[in-house]
Amino acid sequence: MKLFKRLKRGVKAMANELRSNNSDLLMMIDNKISSFKASDKYRNAVNGRKYYVTENDILKHVNYTLDENGRKAKDESQANNKLAHAHYKNMVDEKVSYALSKEYTLSCDDEAYLRQLQDTLGKSFPYKMMKLGYEASNTGIGWLHPYIDEKGSFQTMIVPYERFVPIWKDNEHEELSAGIYFYTEVYREGSKERERKHAEYWTAEGVQCFIKEDKVWLSDYKNNFDEAGNAVSHYQGKEGWCSWGKVPFIPFKNNFIEAPDIKFVKSLIDGYDSSRSEAANYIDDVRNLLYVIKGYTSNDKDKLRNEIRSRLLVLDNDDDEESGASVLSPSTDLTAVIAHSEQLKRDIIEAGQGVLKDFDKFGNNPSGIALSFMYSSLDLKAGAMCTHFTFAFDELMHFVNSFLDIRKAPEIKITFNMNMKINETENLDNCQRAKNLGVSTDTWLSKCAWVDDIQKELDFIGENEVFQDKVDIEDAENKEE
Repeated sequence: MKLFKRLKRGVKAMANELRSNNSDLLMMIDNKISSFKASDKYRNAVNGRKYYVTENDILKHVNYTLDENGRKAKDESQANNKLAHAHYKNMVDEKVSYALSKEYTLSCDDEAYLRQLQDTLGKSFPYKMMKLGYEASNTGIGWLHPYIDEKGSFQTMIVPYERFVPIWKDNEHEELSAGIYFYTEVYREGSKERERKHAEYWTAEGVQCFIKEDKVWLSDYKNNFDEAGNAVSHYQGKEGWCSWGKVPFIPFKNNFIEAPDIKFVKSLIDGYDSSRSEAANYIDDVRNLLYVIKGYTSNDKDKLRNEIRSRLLVLDNDDDEESGASVLSPSTDLTAVIAHSEQLKRDIIEAGQGVLKDFDKFGNNPSGIALSFMYSSLDLKAGAMCTHFTFAFDELMHFVNSFLDIRKAPEIKITFNMNMKINETENLDNCQRAKNLGVSTDTWLSKCAWVDDIQKELDFIGENEVFQDKVDIEDAENKEE
């Protein structure tokens, strides 16, 4: 009850602020949105999304030449292959699958609270964590917004990075003082299609909504107050509007500098796309050949091109020794191009901390040590993301506990289970050695690649242990005879 009163006082404070002059706030919101959309972080996030669906910059490449007046013009006569490669998508899929494809493990001393927590988050939350992994990898931060739906159930929603401006309380970006969620609404007015911009200013006490039409921000009275004239806040409880006590946007960060993976490999991928496209142009475009014609009587260039294409070229009939036709072929060292492309490919994997599948070095059946070495860079990158996800999950617990009306909740621990490939034969041998050395059954079972449910395996071992010392009666009688 005390918690509800405290949250209700926050809503009243927000209502008073709504009725005050918002000119300074509106100016701040407009400046924050403009600065955010012009920032390097916003541009990196846009690039991350584009390159994940293989919309690389090479697709915008255009060949240019100079026209008769010396002005720049498009050159349609040259081959223009645009080979966009999916290196970045493969790297992101590899990391997210490695870190989040196996369901995380929640542990708590209070089993009743653990079941309550799992029921509140829902069965689909592990999948949402995986989507947050993609969001964080492509944009730098995956924003999770907790809310209570119309049925009174706790829900979460992933907010696109490009639509939320965080206002941090500290330089280390550990806590939000406010946040601006903005979006554009397209609507029809008669036969014309028009746009209306929306901005929501979220604080720990509540939310204020604004509309921008004709370059002027106005208060959105419809979304700021309910039908009874009460100020809208974070969610509606049984006795009125309440606030969470925190800004309800949780940052699931990719790394401590909040940068997407594309930032570290974009220039290398662009170089690889360009190199491969140029090689394809050389092979594909026979019109790159330069023809030298001597003694041709006509000055009609189009006629000359047609005769070359038809392989019929008639020179003059004089005895000029200089008459003739020859071809100048551009010399391109394809071996050097291939070597350069292969080096770029290795550089992309190294800079992106991926798995270098060098079977020439490790063989087709690498040992556990070799696999650990191959996965070492990926393990560092995925481990850093999971560390930030652990902090974000702890912050999510504040909203879950507020929803459950729990003031002092038991400590909950989340463990991310990495999906690293292992040498199964070597793993089973090590487990058998551990068992023979007297290592506890729980410990060696937890390391066994063939065991998914440790408790189920322990129960099975316990059920069959009774019969291990029993002797078959028929075998015993046969031995006596």
